[in-house]
Amino acid sequence: MNKLFPSATPEEVGIDSRFLINFLKRLEKQLIPMHSALIMRHSKLCMETYYKPYTRDTLHRMFSITKSFVSIGIGLLAEEGKLSLDDKIIDHFPEKLPPEGAHPYLEMLTIKDMLAMTTCHDKTTYKAAGVTDWVGSFFTVKPTHVPGTNFAYDTSSTHTLGALIEKLSGMDILSYLRVKFLDEIGFSKDAYILKDPNGVSMGGSGLCATPYDILKVIYLVANDGVWNGKQLLPADYIRSAKQMHSDPFGKQGSLEEMQGYGYQIWLTQNNGYVLFGMAGQLALYVPDKDIFMVTTADTMGRQGGVQFIYDAFWEEIYNKLPDTDAPLPSNPAAYDEFTGFCSLRSLFVIPGNTDSPIIDSINNVTYTFDDNCCDFKEMTLSIDKEALKGVLSYENASGRHEISFGLGSNVFGRFPDYDLKYAASAAFRMPDTLLIKIQIIDSAIGNLFFSLNFKDKYVTVMLRKLEETLFNEYNGVFSGVRN
Repeated sequence: MNKLFPSATPEEVGIDSRFLINFLKRLEKQLIPMHSALIMRHSKLCMETYYKPYTRDTLHRMFSITKSFVSIGIGLLAEEGKLSLDDKIIDHFPEKLPPEGAHPYLEMLTIKDMLAMTTCHDKTTYKAAGVTDWVGSFFTVKPTHVPGTNFAYDTSSTHTLGALIEKLSGMDILSYLRVKFLDEIGFSKDAYILKDPNGVSMGGSGLCATPYDILKVIYLVANDGVWNGKQLLPADYIRSAKQMHSDPFGKQGSLEEMQGYGYQIWLTQNNGYVLFGMAGQLALYVPDKDIFMVTTADTMGRQGGVQFIYDAFWEEIYNKLPDTDAPLPSNPAAYDEFTGFCSLRSLFVIPGNTDSPIIDSINNVTYTFDDNCCDFKEMTLSIDKEALKGVLSYENASGRHEISFGLGSNVFGRFPDYDLKYAASAAFRMPDTLLIKIQIIDSAIGNLFFSLNFKDKYVTVMLRKLEETLFNEYNGVFSGVRN
């Protein structure tokens, strides 16, 4: 992929290289598993770092950043005259209404309400047990309140708007957006959006693209839809999408999420706005300093992790920028340190000891389990002390499996049953406790913890999964005994 934005040293765009080093170091000190970080100012890219094995061309699950793409698609359809933001959503989906007709609150619901997350539902409807028709659930689940009144983060609403794009355009969401503007800006050809059980693009969370792709889109949004002098997106709609249309202050828990909500775009501190996806997928622009930040990460399980990313940006970069936009004096030593530091970033490794006095007593020992919540039958741990690598072999309800891991480093593989790429590292957090962290780095993003706690002839296993929908069989605590 050709580089679109010119590169510059941080100093050339008025940023001290040491600010960027401190930003990255702070996140690592706070144990935030970063996957990428890009900083651009004055249309020049001054930091682009990826955490191995991620590279510039690696597709990454963007989660709710997808919602902003759906919003843009709705704006484009409105520009074409195929819909109005004041349209009632039930008029576009009569085939999805229940036999007894729509609930009065649903009859009131407009596309504008849905864009602003002021729908008539207080939660995502398709996550209810037994739902297979994600779009249909939006119309059949009983509403809780009058639309246009209360902010509630409802992913099923955005999914329904994505289905509307596909219905009115005759194309899947990404194909429609490619024709309208994505091809023009050089969006990755292999990017895609995952599908729901009925084959509808997951408009609320399914986009897989590169961080560089997302930088291009937030840049286009920041410029009111203009790209190289060409108006690709409707300017009035994009300007409105960046304004506050609903107030999440009383509903959301983090400082950044309290600032306001536009049309599927979040407002931030310092009068910025962001395309925001779960677990640290961020595309932030702050107009007064003309600065962009794009990150990908996996903060699931790290309480407040996304806010840590924001805070590091505000406190280590934004707040330290001088009032003038003028370049800073060249600082070759700081820049060399910065480039060297960025080139060495690797995926998060669980901290702790790589050795333990109990290794010999547990190595290659098979433990069997009584009936348990995770349907584990038996387990064997094999550790190569010289290579600092290990294999966890186990049998569960689906059969026999192996997970390879590194002690003090990551080992890569494909996770059993799901065939998703993973990186696994382990450490003895206590002499009798081995903790394995398995990072899922594929179309799904998340992590699993396997904690193995040894006592005499027994082992207690704690399994914890931190992922949106998969790996539910890896949650629970149970004990076993050596054979």
